[in-house]
Amino acid sequence: MNPISVNYSDQELRILVEEFIAKQRSEFSFKGICSYILYRAMEEGRTANNGIYESDQLEHKDSEKVGVILDKIVAEGRIACSADNSQFVKFDK
Repeated sequence: MNPISVNYSDQELRILVEEFIAKQRSEFSFKGICSYILYRAMEEGRTANNGIYESDQLEHKDSEKVGVILDKIVAEGRIACSADNSQFVKFDK
């Protein structure tokens, strides 16, 4: 299965990550964020792949960008990462 690449700028990805976080009650996963972005990209026709989607995974370069965005949000003190980096916890501010 080929991962799917999305056509979003870094700023647009940040907006999608922020939207996802805002919809969460407390805990969420990295996979959940990536799935949300992929779903939105498919809905909006913002994928680099045309035709039939053979995967439910973001391309590595796109998931790395999401990771950088999450690192920035962690540094801002708005979310925290679990010890194994599998979950994030949202802080209400």
